[in-house]
Amino acid sequence: MSKKNIVFVLNDYNGHGGAQRVAAILANEFSNDGHHVAVLSINEQKNQPSYFAKHIPVFVLHKDGYRAPLPKSLYSNLKALKIRAVARELNRRRQLAKRRKDVIRFFERYGDETVYVIVVQVWGMQWLTPLLYKPNIKIIGQSHESYEASKNSQRYKRILRYYRQVPKFLLLTKKDAEKFKKDGFINTGVMYNPTAFRVYNDPRKLYANKTVVSMGRLVDGKGFDVLIKAFARVSHEIPEWKLDIYGDGPEKESLQTLIDVLNMKNVIRLKGTTSKPQEVLSSSSFFVLASEAEGLPMSLIEAQSCGLPCISTDCAPGIKEIINEYESGLIAPVGDIDVLARHIRRLAKNEQLFYSYSQNAYRHSEKFEQKHVRDQWYKLFEELEDR
Repeated sequence: MSKKNIVFVLNDYNGHGGAQRVAAILANEFSNDGHHVAVLSINEQKNQPSYFAKHIPVFVLHKDGYRAPLPKSLYSNLKALKIRAVARELNRRRQLAKRRKDVIRFFERYGDETVYVIVVQVWGMQWLTPLLYKPNIKIIGQSHESYEASKNSQRYKRILRYYRQVPKFLLLTKKDAEKFKKDGFINTGVMYNPTAFRVYNDPRKLYANKTVVSMGRLVDGKGFDVLIKAFARVSHEIPEWKLDIYGDGPEKESLQTLIDVLNMKNVIRLKGTTSKPQEVLSSSSFFVLASEAEGLPMSLIEAQSCGLPCISTDCAPGIKEIINEYESGLIAPVGDIDVLARHIRRLAKNEQLFYSYSQNAYRHSEKFEQKHVRDQWYKLFEELEDR
């Protein structure tokens, strides 16, 4: 394969969200294959490390930390004599015009060579509009959330405005792609997120760990309160088992209070953040996600990639593309403490079922393996090159 020019566009290249992690995995894979990879970042976070390899060049548009607010109407604000709002909007327009010129200069160095531009978050598209119709610039838009999450947010207007014009718009699940097609998108495709690791663990060793694990930001909507209540409900039936929750966030104090009120502080533990998710998963037994809404949860993909059976709420179209229900894991309705508790008890008490689910989970995780996803990207590049 000939060497490709590949540019990732992100809001903050050194943010620590799932989008940055996935982009870094792909960037490192492409770079290791000898392709020319670069990152165009709209902003950067101060004094934060990056997932990207150090040899991958990063160009930051707003080096002064400027963050563009949402656009405002000049006419209505002038009419209402809101002078500060008018000044902010004029400054936003000046900044946008300057940075668009910087983007043009950034891509001019490639000359007429083909460049594959992977826009990880739709916010970045407003700086790329001058490139939309350049024949050598192949823009690939991505959405890392479900159709419903997009539709119920301000991002949907941006997706309609920009992503209908790009050669390819990638979603995380087939159902999401179909829903966008019904909204008039004729350029949709599906691309799974790759797992950062994939390692086989003996199901017997996993089961012997007697540990249920969950990971994520401790924020409202992630369902950690539901998980805690569900585990507490069956804890007396599985007395040897523990629940470890990894992550940090504003809900930490209230979750700890809930654990204390349920008299579970020796059984349910808030472990804080971890920089070694593979080690944590490999020393656990099975994973539970109790969230209200997700896209294609990396936490489930990574858990299955270590051979962990998974229990999840039915919080996204992508859940059933990760978990084969009654083969590699179990699914509960969102917010249903009773069903979640029964699923936890079932996996903890049925050793043979656990072994079967664990083996299937690892086997099913192959489609998220880095090299498999990388090859899907290469097929997409060839498709766009042939157009």
